[in-house]
Parts: sequence; structure tokens; C-alpha cells
Amino acid sequence: MKRSEIHCRRWPTAQHRRGATAVMFIILLPVLLLFIGFSVDLAYMQLSRAELRAATDLAAKAASSELARTGDVASAIAKGKQIAQANTVAGQGLSLEDADFVFGNTVRSASGKWTFTANASPINAVQLNGRRTSAAPDGEVDLFFSDLLDGGGFPTTAIATAGFINADICLVLDRSSSMKLAVSDTSTGMGGGDPRACDIPWADSRWIALDDAIRIFMDKMNDTYAEEQISIVSYASNYTACGVNNQDATLDQPLTLNTASIAAAMDNLSHTIWGGNTETSKGMSLARQELKGGNARPTAEKVMIVLTDGAYTNDTHPADIAAKAANDKIKVHTITFGSCPEPVILQMQTTAEAGGGLHFHAPDAETLNQAFSKIAGSLSILTQ
Repeated sequence: MKRSEIHCRRWPTAQHRRGATAVMFIILLPVLLLFIGFSVDLAYMQLSRAELRAATDLAAKAASSELARTGDVASAIAKGKQIAQANTVAGQGLSLEDADFVFGNTVRSASGKWTFTANASPINAVQLNGRRTSAAPDGEVDLFFSDLLDGGGFPTTAIATAGFINADICLVLDRSSSMKLAVSDTSTGMGGGDPRACDIPWADSRWIALDDAIRIFMDKMNDTYAEEQISIVSYASNYTACGVNNQDATLDQPLTLNTASIAAAMDNLSHTIWGGNTETSKGMSLARQELKGGNARPTAEKVMIVLTDGAYTNDTHPADIAAKAANDKIKVHTITFGSCPEPVILQMQTTAEAGGGLHFHAPDAETLNQAFSKIAGSLSILTQ
């Protein structure tokens, strides 16, 4: 065979390979973009869904809290809308309509699960329908690559229920001798020769200021949709004087829904001669028994509010009783009143911490009213 007749096999050049790759890339580019768009939008959908859940939860809780505080459905809706608008979903505040709020009753079973019934009485819960759909005020969530898909947005919804449960509350009140001192008096104790020692509390006394504050507290409780049972325990020490045998702790009013009974118990204490030392833990122990007793409701929140104007005088620190109460799921709030020295304030702060509650110091009648009002506003709020 002649050399000229030999046909040599020629391999593709690098230029030819580059051309083929470019053609393949052009063919696959739409598919590649489709996958990229789908991945980005999928992540954005997950983020939007999480944002909607958070905004709906917060708005429902805010509406429930407002309903418990005011008892007004319109105010609850307004507050829920305000909080929803303050939380962004897909880059904008969540807009709600009145119809998104459903009011009803929520009940906790013995197993701890909650059941919500729309439009049932007594109203103690709000169910909120958070929406980013075509029918919602804000519409569907816009996707970055929707044009590469079907051109539509992403619809998502979230439902949250928030309610306030009923509460069993025990007011644990100091009736030691110093509570007969005037609110403005800086003394920490009352001498036996004081003319007030063997008399009922005078009009300017710490006790009467406390009586006024409790009536404000009762008014606020009456303004909520929840049903609060309230009891009164007062404490001092075992003490005989002025022809009266005082006990260290007494249950002056068992748990009751009847606010008139609470007012009557306070009237009775305000017109009784009493005195002695400050055995705070004895009063708290009796209150703990009452909140665990037969009148206490198993599904109600348990709350103890302890007020004192002086240092405890028995061996047991009130914080020890508060810790036991906390184990019984009883929340303990504390208030120090009048000219309490710093160590007393610290004692009761420690007690509140042990009981999982709040502490307030009220040097005068006005701040005492505020303390009881703040505690009233913090009661019985629960989010499902």
C-alpha cells in the first residue's frame, strides 16, 4: 500500500471539545436554573413558614393577655393586630383581620392536654388564624424564582391558641403589731405602751393602706374573664395581750369565688385587735395547705402573694417554704411594705426567687397599690 493511500484517524481537537461542552451547557442551563431556583425558594418557604408561626404565636398570646386584663374582645383584637404587624413574615409585618380571631373556651384535662371550643363560655382563650394566602390581606409569599416555576406565590397558614386559666390565689398578710404603725412611720416595731397596740388599726395605719390595696386588687380580678378563687391567711405569732389570744397563722377566708366574702374577711380583720411578731413562714405554710386542699381546683394556676413589713421572727426562712410551694406548682410573689430595712427586702427577694415569682418593695400606699395591680396583670396567662 502506498503511503499516500494510508488514511490516518484524526482525534477531536481541544477546540471541538470546548464547543461540545458549550452546547451541552446551553442545553442544560434551563434545568440548572430550575434546580437553583427551586432550592432557593424552598429555603425561603421554610423561613416564611417559621416566621408566620412565630408571629401568629406572639399575636395570639398578646390578644389573650389583653383579654385577661381588660375583658374586652375588641381590645384583644387590636392588641393582637398590633403585635402581628410588629413581626415580619417574608419581609413585611403580618396583617390580620377581625375574622382571624376566634374566641372561646379552653380546658385542660387531667393528662395536661388542652381542648379549645370556639364560641364557648366562659371565654378564656383566643384562637388565631395567621395567613399568607391569596385571600389574606398580605397575599401569598412572593418567591424569587416563581416565574421559572408556575408563576404563583407560596400559600402558608398557622394556627395558634392562647388562653388564660383560672387561678386559686392566697393572700398571705402580715398582722404583726408593726402593721398598726402609720404608713409614714419609719419605726420597725411597736412598743407595748403605744396606745395603738391594744386598739384596732387606725385610719393612717399600714394595715388600712393594705386593705385599700387589696380592694383595688379585687377590682382588677373582677375585670377579667377568668374565674379567680381567693383566700386570705393572716399571720403574726402566738401572743396574748390586751385580753386577746393571738394565733401565729389563721385562715381568715377559705378559697372562694365570692368577692364579697373577701371584703367581709378584710373588714373583720380591720376591726379586730391583734398583734405579735412576724412568723412569716407559719402563714406561708398554712397558705400552702389551703392551695393544696379540697377547695383548690386541679386545673387552676396556684398563686401565693406574701406581704410583710418586717423581718421574719421564727426559725424557718420563708424561702424554704417558697421552695416547697414551687415543688407543688404554687407560684410565690412577695411584697415588702413600709420602712423595711435592706436585709428584709433581700430576704423576701430570695423568697420570691425560690417560689418562681416576683418581688415588689412598696415604701408607701401608692406603690403598694401599684404592686398589687402589677401582680394582678401578671396572673393566669398561658400560651398553648
